[in-house]
Amino acid sequence: MPNTPGLRATVVGAGPVACLTAIGLRGQEFEVDLYERGPDPRGATGLRGHSFNLTLTKRGLDSLDPAVVEALYAHGVPLPQRVIHGQDGSISYQQYSLDPSHHLLSIPRALLHRILIDEAERAGARIHFQHDCIAVDPIEATASFVADEGVVGSAADLLVGCDGANSTVRHEISRHGSRMTMRQEYVQDGFVEIVVPAAADGGHALMQALHDPAEPASRKHGLHVWPRGESVLIAQPNVDGTYTAGLWMPLTADGDTPDWRTLRGRAAVEAMFTEHFADLVPMAPDYADDVLRFPPAPLKTIRCDPYHHGRTVLMGDSAHTLVPFFGQGINCSFEDVRTFLTLLAAKRCDADGPGAIAAALPEYTRLRKPAGHAISDMSLAMARELKQQAGDPNFHHRSNLEKSLQAAHPDLYVPLYHAVAFTETPYHEVVARHRRQRAVLDELCRRYDPYADKDQIIAECATLLALPRVDDACDRADGSGEEAPGADIGSLDMDPADQRRLLDAVSDRLTGLQEELAARNVPASYPPQPVVAASPLPRHGTELEPLLDELFDSAMPQGMMHAHPGFLAHVPSGGLFQAAVGEFVARASNRFAGAWAAAPGLARIETDVIDWFCSIMGYGPGSFGYLTTGGSIANFMAVRCALERIPEHARHRARIYVSDQGHFSVAKAARLAGLPADRVVAVRTGLDYRMDVDALREAIAADLRDGVPPGCIVATGGTTNTGAVDDVEALAVVAEETGTWLHVDACFGGFFRLTSRGRRLLAGSGRADSIAVDGHKSLFLPHGSSALLVREKATLREAFAIPGAAYIPELSTDETTADFMNYGPEVTREFRGLTAWLPMRLHGAGAFERALDQKLDLADRLAKRLADLPGIDVVQRGAPHLPTVAFRVDGPPAGTIALCERVCERGNVYVATSVLPHEGTVIRACLTHHLTDEMVVDQLIEDLQGARSRQKREVAP
Repeated sequence: MPNTPGLRATVVGAGPVACLTAIGLRGQEFEVDLYERGPDPRGATGLRGHSFNLTLTKRGLDSLDPAVVEALYAHGVPLPQRVIHGQDGSISYQQYSLDPSHHLLSIPRALLHRILIDEAERAGARIHFQHDCIAVDPIEATASFVADEGVVGSAADLLVGCDGANSTVRHEISRHGSRMTMRQEYVQDGFVEIVVPAAADGGHALMQALHDPAEPASRKHGLHVWPRGESVLIAQPNVDGTYTAGLWMPLTADGDTPDWRTLRGRAAVEAMFTEHFADLVPMAPDYADDVLRFPPAPLKTIRCDPYHHGRTVLMGDSAHTLVPFFGQGINCSFEDVRTFLTLLAAKRCDADGPGAIAAALPEYTRLRKPAGHAISDMSLAMARELKQQAGDPNFHHRSNLEKSLQAAHPDLYVPLYHAVAFTETPYHEVVARHRRQRAVLDELCRRYDPYADKDQIIAECATLLALPRVDDACDRADGSGEEAPGADIGSLDMDPADQRRLLDAVSDRLTGLQEELAARNVPASYPPQPVVAASPLPRHGTELEPLLDELFDSAMPQGMMHAHPGFLAHVPSGGLFQAAVGEFVARASNRFAGAWAAAPGLARIETDVIDWFCSIMGYGPGSFGYLTTGGSIANFMAVRCALERIPEHARHRARIYVSDQGHFSVAKAARLAGLPADRVVAVRTGLDYRMDVDALREAIAADLRDGVPPGCIVATGGTTNTGAVDDVEALAVVAEETGTWLHVDACFGGFFRLTSRGRRLLAGSGRADSIAVDGHKSLFLPHGSSALLVREKATLREAFAIPGAAYIPELSTDETTADFMNYGPEVTREFRGLTAWLPMRLHGAGAFERALDQKLDLADRLAKRLADLPGIDVVQRGAPHLPTVAFRVDGPPAGTIALCERVCERGNVYVATSVLPHEGTVIRACLTHHLTDEMVVDQLIEDLQGARSRQKREVAP
């Protein structure tokens, strides 16, 4: 790896996960400082109350140095099984795995902690105890701590949050622009710790009491479980002969179910233990005191996204707080550390230290977040298993059946617990595989007797789960050579119940996404991430949930969030949800509306939408249009219509006139229409960035003198750079004088004609031969909601009609109807009208008018706020004006570019730079999202001020 001396890491927290992180970073030559709020635990003695033993499995142990593992085994107890204490006094033993080497390692957290603190110090990490973190800047990787000597600051190249469930680092990340999504859920249980002392001879009292010469399993340690419906007591042995036990019980419960409210005195505790845990009572003489000594500790699950921001990363409980029922909290956390360190080492082979950190952090979130979410869910599910199922003979038989399946077909069937505890398969992949296995086994157990037909079930299950080996091109990314089992691969049919389940699952994800966007709980743009390797062609199906996880948790949290209220770059698209519902209905019904006879009712809806658009733009009777997938296609169609008026032999010489601020899609449209690049003339603009009408006249006159036919004048109804609108009235006069087609590219500003200011701004649009409008810009619709409108319906037909084929239904000759295949470039096309029809009918044009007026007001407010900031120059805006505001920093362009980058990296808003002929490099903000409001403007101003302050500090001597 490149030699990058002087890399520093600050680790907030000094628990086991923090210490393991420090050890690994020291191995990569970081200078490491750990800051811990509490005192050095190595000086503490006899602390009990709200703790329990940790259970390390292969995942966690594989993350540790062999010498540390050896020390842990010297202080821990291997547990190869569960020991189930039935309500009736019966005892049963449930092995975790058929492999005798597989077990849990039970060790008191305090012992593990002390071992890792010593190892971290031996590795050269500096640990600062009694330093309470009070503030963090995740982008700059700085932190402040309160200590005896006052406030202490720390600056580093990397900041690691290992400060637990109530993480200050996580809170500070969410406050500093990451727009972190966080969900905290308290479960119904609370717990207390109970101590079971060693036997008189120093041995383990429970093991001695249960010893049965006829039962070999009784001579082995295990995780002792007393499942009692809504409560469970769990005990784990320690090397000193004691057991650490924990009682989990609802804080409140209905009916006669015991809960913590009922245990208010010694008598109540003794009565409960005598009834439910009688065999433990003689071995734990102080159990009542233990239960009453401390109030029950609550349990909660925390999920967050992302796990990083700037130069800061979250590990362990700071990123994912789990309930303890699966015992995977420490293993998942250690796997976090191992994953991050492996990524960092790999990135440092290709980049310097800071570059490697920047590349590793997003990849770490991508890999670990799905795993963290999955184990959170599994830990909650395990609570039910321990409380209600562990003592059920049917559950025990099912578990043994799964182990037999694994023994017979280890490549096809891996029980859930085994996959979680004894493999390194990512948790979310474990879940996906388990769902497939469970569905197959459930079905077979319904068809056969699980007790009598065990061999039949095993044989058929293997057949159903068997997967062919695939070639290298279709190998899984993990190199296993076998694709994950998936959903039913035999048929594409879905019955109505499955369709409803699919819709419900997708609907839940989509509405959740909409809530997060509206609440600004995701960033307006994610930082660049490494390109993910392409997926091979799937040979087999996959369950829906992991696919949705991949889509919503991995693919979507990348790049620009156009539907975010703080997305102010380009011309934002709000993507109204109700419009998307209309498009979904169109796609699900899958009707062909290209010919009127094929779907008259739907073609009528699309025609109505076109008529509405024509009316908004000032067109009268005889006008028509065509709904397109984008403004670029609409501009191409306009050029094609314009060229139709020119004799065929001269079309290749026709000129297209557009301002130097016109959209680049006009040049693309000309190329698609067959015109060489030199046929497009960029007409100069004035200081107001509107087309210079005199310059246009001069250009057309010169071409006419040279025998060059003027093909099309393109007026811009809202430039992307500044929102300037050409003088359409004046350009219409020129077009009429010269016999030139006038097209208005009103993709940005067209629908602002719903407002009085917009009608003044776009006056004369009704005189144009054609107009391009884009509903994703000024109607807040999803992408793909555009149209070309023409003043005379026949012009579209002349440009695009082709005699029909014999297999197409009879085409219409009625002028009151339209076969869209003859009015545009497509024959087969989706039914597009519902995307605009549904929201327009739901809300009425008045709602859109009010929303557009608000955006105009908001842009005026932003311009005034910016003008009050020292050192900021605002590009002058005419009145009225579309809601785009451009501004720059005094001085060289680099200052403006750097300011834009600093604002965007906060994540609250996303703006972009552009270059103007007069002002040079500018930042531009465009406010056309239906949820963009005063809060967004205030946030932009706040982020600009903060970024400017940092710029000034950096250049100060």
